[in-house]
Amino acid sequence: MSHHSEHQKMPAPVTQAQVKPVLDLARKLDIATNPHSAAIFEAGSGGFQVWCIPQDHPKGWDGIVMNPGAFSKPCEFVGSVHWKWEEDAIVGLEIETSAYALADQKPDEFCNLTDIPRDFQRRRIFNHDADIEWLKEKITWLFAEAGVPLPPFEYEQAALSEIGPYILAHYISDSDEYVVIVSPELDPQEFCKPGYEVAHTLEIWKAGDFPVDVILRPDHEYQEAEIEPDEGPLVEQYENASRLGDDGWLEAAMEDSISGWDE
Repeated sequence: MSHHSEHQKMPAPVTQAQVKPVLDLARKLDIATNPHSAAIFEAGSGGFQVWCIPQDHPKGWDGIVMNPGAFSKPCEFVGSVHWKWEEDAIVGLEIETSAYALADQKPDEFCNLTDIPRDFQRRRIFNHDADIEWLKEKITWLFAEAGVPLPPFEYEQAALSEIGPYILAHYISDSDEYVVIVSPELDPQEFCKPGYEVAHTLEIWKAGDFPVDVILRPDHEYQEAEIEPDEGPLVEQYENASRLGDDGWLEAAMEDSISGWDE
């Protein structure tokens, strides 16, 4: 995972006394005791936690069953925020998300392992982009309601290879072809140029270090003479892997041939 910091000009250093209204409001909007739909917080001394409810949750949580348990309404934990200190000033908000409900209710798709084995084809539940964006919205709203300047967010950004499968899409026209390694949650049709069509797609899980969301074309000058011009090496291996249902071929194929494809 890579560290992400949102640089923005802060109006002035934020002190512990200045953020007290934020924590006071979070306690008023407490998930455990307040049945109002805006009450999704759980305050601590150096930050707070944020929960979601059936009518207000991150993208991708549709169908997740939520129960109230000991709380005031059905809910599930999403993430937390902690103050980042420099001397006596709060200079940032360290945020993180953990979608435990997804791992519990969709175990075939998600897991709560910190390190996923190489061939383990399930998504991690930590710091998904959609969860992070939803959490930032709720934190921003709470600070605004409390009338407190918002420090910049800082968080560890999940690698694409930890979020879900890529799609290797092969596009063809009457006289040309290209491929795109499409990031999780994007539609291969977004990369289909006029006059082309999507010929094949294949889910792959081992492409995190390779160029994504860019058009890769065969460099015919690079290809060896014995390779027929209408079928480059990456496309040929893709078609073989597609027939065999093998997604472990990409790393070796890319190492062998990526220097012969131009963005």
